[in-house]
Amino acid sequence: MLLRQLAEGMREALAAGDVEAARIAHETIGRLLGAPGTDTGGVIDLAAERSRRGG
Repeated sequence: MLLRQLAEGMREALAAGDVEAARIAHETIGRLLGAPGTDTGGVIDLAAERSRRGG
């Protein structure tokens, strides 16, 4: 629900030309999605992983 409200607020801010409010909403969404305890994957170096696996 919170993410939906932030996304809607960001959309409305952009429509009104308020880029700063849209930026803040966007940053907040990113922080919520990356918060500890969420099921997120790590970033890996694909070339290094392929090399490690012999591929």
